Amino acid sequence: MNSIPLDSYLNVLGQINLDNLNIKQVFDYYQQRYQASTLAQQFVVSSCRIDDEFKFDLRIGLCDRSMGTNIPKARTPEGASIRGSLQRCGLIRATGHELFRGCIVIPTVDNNGSIISAVGYRIGRIRNGDKAVVYWHKPEPKAYVETGMSYAKELIHGQTYH
Repeated sequence: MNSIPLDSYLNVLGQINLDNLNIKQVFDYYQQRYQASTLAQQFVVSSCRIDDEFKFDLRIGLCDRSMGTNIPKARTPEGASIRGSLQRCGLIRATGHELFRGCIVIPTVDNNGSIISAVGYRIGRIRNGDKAVVYWHKPEPKAYVETGMSYAKELIHGQTYH
């Protein structure tokens, strides 16, 4: 029997990864929400927290907490798949809340055009425990197992630690 090296398997997996598609759709949605919000655009232009080099980035987005209403409910197979994917990636918490809720979001892309990280600048009120600046890095394929176990533990204990 011919065995396939793990690195080859991960490369193929990365090429057909639905998580990448879901990540792209999230940031595309954030971009649409930003373009529709003059308030968010004014915040970016006037904010001293956002570096000038990012203020006119075409990929800039806004997480206004509306994305969850546009994803099918978690009780449906499609909704469970999408929401599970976004939880594995760290963009949605086990509670269903978006990581970047209330943030201007600036993604970073690699040479292939895939989103690999993002930074969010919170606008408006900052609640207890919320950070003014939120960072996200796309997990490596090997990290998905560890991330999944972490979320499973959160669900079992009914807590989130983020």
